[in-house]
Amino acid sequence: MSNHRAKVCLLFTTIVMSSLSFAAQPDRIQGSVFGARRVALPGNVHRLALPKFDQGPVDPAMPMGTILLQTAPTAAQQTALTQLLAQQQDAKSSNYHKWLTPELWADRFGLSGNDMAQIMAWLQAQGFTMIHAARGRNWVSFTGTAAQVQSAFGTEIHRFNVNGDMHYANTTAPLVPAALSGIVTGFRGLHDFRPRAMSQKRMRPAYYDAHYNADFIAPGDIATLYDITALYAAGIDGTGQRLAVMGQTDIYLADLNNFRSAFGLSTLSCTTNSSNVITSCNDPHFKYVLGGTDPGLSTHGDIGEADLDLEWSGAVARGAQLIYVNTNDTFASFYYAIDNNLAPVITLSYGECEFDDNYINSPYPGQTQSNEAELQMANSEGITFFNSSGDSGVAECDYYATVTSTNLATQGLAVSYPASSPEVTGVGGSAIPWDNLGNPTYWSTTNATDGGTILKYIPEQVWNDDLEFDQYCSSTPGSQFCSQGGTTAQPGWVAIIDEKTAQEDISISSSGGGGSNCNQQVAGNSACVSNSGFAKPSWQTVTVSGQPNVRLTPDVSFLASPNFPGYIFCTPLSELSTNSSTSSSCASGVPTAIDQYNSVIGGTSASAPLFAGIVTLINQSLAGTSSSTGLGNINPTLYSLAQSKSNGAFNSITTGDNNVYCQANTPSTQPSALRCPSSGVFGYQASNADATTGFNLVAGLGSVNASHLAIALAGTLFTLTPTAASFQVAQGSSVDATVMLATGANFSGTVTFTCTDPAPASICTVPPSTNAGGQVSFHITTSLPTAQLRPPFGRGTGILYASLLPGIIGIVVAAGSGKRMRGGVRLLGFIAALAFSTLWLSSCGSSSSSSGSPGTTKGTYTITVSGTSGSSSNKATFTLVVQ
Repeated sequence: MSNHRAKVCLLFTTIVMSSLSFAAQPDRIQGSVFGARRVALPGNVHRLALPKFDQGPVDPAMPMGTILLQTAPTAAQQTALTQLLAQQQDAKSSNYHKWLTPELWADRFGLSGNDMAQIMAWLQAQGFTMIHAARGRNWVSFTGTAAQVQSAFGTEIHRFNVNGDMHYANTTAPLVPAALSGIVTGFRGLHDFRPRAMSQKRMRPAYYDAHYNADFIAPGDIATLYDITALYAAGIDGTGQRLAVMGQTDIYLADLNNFRSAFGLSTLSCTTNSSNVITSCNDPHFKYVLGGTDPGLSTHGDIGEADLDLEWSGAVARGAQLIYVNTNDTFASFYYAIDNNLAPVITLSYGECEFDDNYINSPYPGQTQSNEAELQMANSEGITFFNSSGDSGVAECDYYATVTSTNLATQGLAVSYPASSPEVTGVGGSAIPWDNLGNPTYWSTTNATDGGTILKYIPEQVWNDDLEFDQYCSSTPGSQFCSQGGTTAQPGWVAIIDEKTAQEDISISSSGGGGSNCNQQVAGNSACVSNSGFAKPSWQTVTVSGQPNVRLTPDVSFLASPNFPGYIFCTPLSELSTNSSTSSSCASGVPTAIDQYNSVIGGTSASAPLFAGIVTLINQSLAGTSSSTGLGNINPTLYSLAQSKSNGAFNSITTGDNNVYCQANTPSTQPSALRCPSSGVFGYQASNADATTGFNLVAGLGSVNASHLAIALAGTLFTLTPTAASFQVAQGSSVDATVMLATGANFSGTVTFTCTDPAPASICTVPPSTNAGGQVSFHITTSLPTAQLRPPFGRGTGILYASLLPGIIGIVVAAGSGKRMRGGVRLLGFIAALAFSTLWLSSCGSSSSSSGSPGTTKGTYTITVSGTSGSSSNKATFTLVVQ
């Protein structure tokens, strides 16, 4: 083909394809962002930034760290997004598991490029620095001082002393240009009332010292308890997979390596500073990502939390690469991880009660706000997001410190967010009954190389250490730890007489759970709107007596008690006591860590990364039968699988409660349904469970059997297997090559087929799409040779005569007249047009002259047939012998 003609053909194709392109998002900003008028963003003042706690303005030069300016989709975008998310989890949809990239998200659900540019220009004009636009075009990060925040947003930053804890926060609702009204929905980073870590360290020394083998949980114990060993035996250890852990502190390399070396895991090779703090890392098993302003080393327990999350997610997904995302706020960390699509699994062990989250008061009534949109973005990218359900039972707002000295809850009935989000898998806590600790039926007296001593699954009960200490002390009243009257109790202990006195002694220590009840707030952000929880998702097909039609949590649960028995972890000594040493608690080995430093921890901060590790393994196990890089929101699948007990995927947990003792009729500002009742106790019983699945408001669907869950999930997929290794066909004949389509027990999609046939002059006809297993035929037709035909004119001559054709038509037109002649001209014109089109199209093709065909030459060929259902695909190959 000539160069000129190739360009013409390419131009024609480009014009046609460009007409199919999607239109860019329209600009939403109307008017100038530099206008004088500004509007307030309600719901962006923390509920504890109260005058009674106010200590006055901070230093105007105080750096604020990374701040996020958040936006949300329009109502129309939200409607389209909701529809897409449903399709991505519907095996019958063409969008099933067809995940978006951040750029595709931006084009469909983000702001326009012009709008983002205007916002960034305005922030720069206010003096802010390190301005970064999200790839999804739905938020902007920046840094600045308290004085710059006050100047730009019209709110002062003050210090607040809340029950002895110092914080800073904006005192009034921030102001933004009127042109951004309805576009900018809020900020993160104007205060440091950040989400709290959902972990609890062991409160007391081990009271079952005679059973040292059951004194703590090691990686091998978890592997046996939840049947992860079967996955390991099949070669599934997370290799090639990525798991992102959210943090808000720098960490020490020694803690991670001490833990990994103690239990036979690969140690990490990272760059550190002179204090052994990781500054960069891209080890096969660990990657360090700084997603904003470096927060430095936290002094608020965040180092121990990060150690727990990284050590135990890695203890489960032993071959995976853990990606630690570090910013000054774990929510900013997950924004960064989602926007950069860092991993198909994210685990977050921080949360806050729904009342505290500033995603409410949407300018689009009934639509989600910024955090929800970001979590939906995660799901649309195929990310499965795990979050701890909380450690304060049904009183998840009581975490900054109660106002009573008796540890009675005062902040009302509350669940933790984002575990209560429909886009998130909320992970609750379980415990081992105290009378099964050390039971030789379940425990060995020797440790395996991975620390394991558990022999088989041990029935679990709900995590509520207040209740379990009561049970223990009621059964062993002579114990020095539970002495009636307290005469021989350990120093600092009170007499544990019942569940209430246990709470008074050790504070609230139980799994968070319940119904969403505060995702909207009244004007002024002072109280929840009654019955304003997230609506119950269609996939949450469970019924719990007495509960409204709202999102229920948790979804699943795993061991979380720090005392029955608790997880070993390695962390700086400063995280375990008032000791300021940064030496690792495991520097002298595990026995010293346990006996001398009591380096044991629990909380739903342990259960969330544990399940994240399991799903990382399952992602690897499914990779052989699916091209999917992730599962997205796994909740619809979990609840679907739970409908059938026969798959063995879940261990029901229906004993125990998450009761919390509280100060009657508090808080007075909340609707009556959320206040502490006159009885002084509220909570849920695990026995009040869904009849089919065993789901309850304390343990959810229960824990999982990892290998059975992997098998059940694989049952949603399909395989292709040839019925024979080769098929023979005579030249010029056809044959039906048959392939067996096997669908899993839970497969509900439709398989579409394709065929790659390298045999020349052979046609492979694919079978029609199907949603049923069985034998499918690929009809292959071969061709005989044909004689070569020589045209009377060469290619150049043909083109010459084609160019003369319009002249011939002109002569005919000039020579004839009348109706009959005009009809002949029209016919001749049609013939001429046809000839011209044929010549033009042929000129866009090969320049070689026409010749005969050798047909399908005899030989042996490899035929590849494929089946696709959503993003799940399989291939099968066989040999075609042409004789």
